[in-house]
Amino acid sequence: MMPSWFATPVVDSLLFVLSALEHHGVQYVAHKGLLLGAVRLGGLLPWDDDSDAFLVETSPDRVEKELGPVCESHGFVLRFRKREGYFFAYPRTAIPFALSGLTELGLLTRTVVGGTTHFDAHERRRHLLEGELFPLRRIPFYGSYLLGPARAETALDRMYGPLASSDVMHRFAAPRIASPVAEFWRTARPLDGTLDWPRISARFRERSRNPAFHLAQIPCGAWHVANRAHWIATDLLRRLGGGHA
Repeated sequence: MMPSWFATPVVDSLLFVLSALEHHGVQYVAHKGLLLGAVRLGGLLPWDDDSDAFLVETSPDRVEKELGPVCESHGFVLRFRKREGYFFAYPRTAIPFALSGLTELGLLTRTVVGGTTHFDAHERRRHLLEGELFPLRRIPFYGSYLLGPARAETALDRMYGPLASSDVMHRFAAPRIASPVAEFWRTARPLDGTLDWPRISARFRERSRNPAFHLAQIPCGAWHVANRAHWIATDLLRRLGGGHA
């Protein structure tokens, strides 16, 4: 399960990226594993190693124009993978890969099926219905918040079924994050208040120049690779056993 020293930069980077989106008026919604962890545990899923948020009714050009310079000036890489329709945002380090703090920003597509508007309809059972999505609401997350669907419970029940019910998920706990980081986000991006973008911006500009942060990404990268290898091996064994990945 995810150690605190890995969870801390994941949460730190995610909340920076989401704050930048909000500050620049780009609408997003927490989705999939990120939404499940926030609703059931108030934080990350302990076996996850990235964060999924989806951009609502925007274009890649707008995101690159609005968010690209912000990422660049605050020590982040922003890359668009056209084939998957995803942006990847992660801290820039000496090694040109996402070692930790990877935030995936998908483009939430709109499709009308039988008179009902679906978002992300190509994802079987993982789509959102218009009646579930709006109005977006704040979901508690490590003392701060994420923007999530209005009817998140209904969406999660369809996406994951009984395996992700409250009765099952209460066996787990969100990974802890460092107390100073949790306190920063509780006050700079409060659940019931206004985000303090100048304070957030100043902290991340400083962090991008701090050698200690860059050195800390080395063990994070090792855990990321080990966790992905575990996922692949587990899925392979499940498939060989006749189960579903």
